[in-house]
Amino acid sequence: MQDEIYMLWLSTLLPNLGSRKLNSLLSAFGTARNIFTASLNHLKSQGNLTDQAFSTLTKNRNFDYIENTLRVMESEQMVYLSRNHERFPTLLASIPDPPVGIFCVGELPADATHKVAIVGSRRCTEYGLMAARLLAKPLAEHGIVIVSGMARGVDSMAHRGALEGAGKTIAVLGSGADICYPAENVHLRASIVENGCVISEYPPTQRPIAAFFPARNRIISGMCRVIIVAEASKKSGTLITVDQATEQGRDVLAVPGNINSPLSAGTNSLICEVAIPVTDYTDVLFALGLSSEKDTSDPLNQYVHGGGILSKTQENAIKSLAPEEKLVYDSLTFDAVSFDSLTLTTKLPVANLHYLCTTLELKGLIKKLPGARYIRN
Repeated sequence: MQDEIYMLWLSTLLPNLGSRKLNSLLSAFGTARNIFTASLNHLKSQGNLTDQAFSTLTKNRNFDYIENTLRVMESEQMVYLSRNHERFPTLLASIPDPPVGIFCVGELPADATHKVAIVGSRRCTEYGLMAARLLAKPLAEHGIVIVSGMARGVDSMAHRGALEGAGKTIAVLGSGADICYPAENVHLRASIVENGCVISEYPPTQRPIAAFFPARNRIISGMCRVIIVAEASKKSGTLITVDQATEQGRDVLAVPGNINSPLSAGTNSLICEVAIPVTDYTDVLFALGLSSEKDTSDPLNQYVHGGGILSKTQENAIKSLAPEEKLVYDSLTFDAVSFDSLTLTTKLPVANLHYLCTTLELKGLIKKLPGARYIRN
């Protein structure tokens, strides 16, 4: 498209002008090319720009600036899709305040594929991580693309679950698509690029800024028909995504949580107010219209209080447990249990219980958490 290069130029101004201002300029001038070629007087009279915004726009209104951006994109194997491009996600183009375009590293899944967002708190419990994985993996196995924000906690586990299910996943960033944030997700990011893509409306080299993340969230929900909240507290930033999803007319699902856990207070409130409870991936297929009935077996509850998803190695290890090891293992679930509580439950001597817990850890069957608490692994 002839206007694509000018839309790219306009997108690079996003960090300084903001999405609403860019959309306002497009509305006033018709095309990005018209903004690029407009006289200074025309920009001043029709652009409704602050002095700083006017300075930013005019200073960078040249082809050398665009070519520098293209060089960086080429070095990162990054492509740009304006919202006028035929491959730009249709759902995303229809939201209020849509992005001018997106920068993409990897392969954007086809527009026709069903996409589901799984989001939640960065500071989450093992239950929240489990819920994200338990939903993402089978959904990916059924061809559903999992969308999230690659943040610590629930987001990262949603991507990992999709990858375990040999499916596609999309990470939407609040920085340039070439920036790995948080830095510890460098290997996860590489896997996402190989099995989906990393996208952002922000130009390459743009570092993450706190103010960018609420805007990023509207893209996560905007790409999807269904948004799942795996775990969130009352004041979680995840609830911003829910507000945006509701405004966009998306279906919001939430995983029920422990009523005594502050980190589930947000999801439980959502179920009381706007969200549909989800306890199994088939609930999501039902919401997408891909299944004619809901599953009523409550697998999340079975997972927490039952065996969970076990590897063959773990299954064999459980079968070979000694009686006292089995007693300790059966006393644990995916809700953290303190060592003192475990002592009362098993009635084993403290020294013996310490030894058994260490043995079960080495076998990969349980995990020790801070504060001398234990859960199944």
